[in-house]
Amino acid sequence: MKLLFNLNFKLLTGAIFIFLAILFDANTPIKSETCEENPETFATSCFKTPVTYKTRVYELGFCKSDPLSGTTGTGINVTSNHVIDETSCVPTFISDSGSLVDLSTIGASQILDGTNISPPSGTYPFAYIKVSNTFVLKGTQLVNGVPFYSSSDGTATKLLSEYVEWNNTVIDFEKGTECEPLSNNRMMAGAETYTSGITGTMKALLSHISDEKIVATTPDDCGISNRIYASFKPTNPVIITDSTKGLEVLFSIKNTGLSVVPWSGPNDLEVGYFSTGPILPKFQTF
Repeated sequence: MKLLFNLNFKLLTGAIFIFLAILFDANTPIKSETCEENPETFATSCFKTPVTYKTRVYELGFCKSDPLSGTTGTGINVTSNHVIDETSCVPTFISDSGSLVDLSTIGASQILDGTNISPPSGTYPFAYIKVSNTFVLKGTQLVNGVPFYSSSDGTATKLLSEYVEWNNTVIDFEKGTECEPLSNNRMMAGAETYTSGITGTMKALLSHISDEKIVATTPDDCGISNRIYASFKPTNPVIITDSTKGLEVLFSIKNTGLSVVPWSGPNDLEVGYFSTGPILPKFQTF
């Protein structure tokens, strides 16, 4: 994606996008492997490349300090004060209505529709993104020669006529598209550290717009979220200088963007449902 911040600065965002590494269902193990193409049985969850992966991007930017410093821990051991602190952050892209991107067009360029802003020169250890908490997904999985397709609610079907895109709206990182009945069991925050491939620490908070500002959603308010706020601390910070002409942001959904979850019934030959999988970013200046 090519974005003109001003006459001297542009952002290239490859169509392998989005750094929301924790938006899979809680029933999907974080360390799941890539799905086999046609396994004889299907007993454990896995990740694969989705056929469709769309969402809306509202803002991108960089920070001098962690905007989610009150969110700590990793995996299932995450605690949060549910605070977003953007005092050290500068935006590089803003779209009030959200720019729709289709991340499944791997290798293609896309245009983000919004306002592009040149960031001041400096060293930025953190990046952030604000996106919709609704993802449009589509995918399929073959098990023992039998194809399973995503249906209109994300559950698996064997009928090709029911194979469609669906809206996966995340309102609870623990329950996914539903709120856990007990507030104490709800997960509005997530975090994970990655030590191979694209490395760094990812955090995310379910959030919503209040008085024209983005605020974190607390467990008691589960269900009102319409955004996800994510921060990423890469192993190497992003450095912007006076001679920097642009920034390339690459996010991979290959073999990760769709989680496939087995049926919870008595046999291990069925796919139960599909959900959002993990994605990570990479930054390069030019």
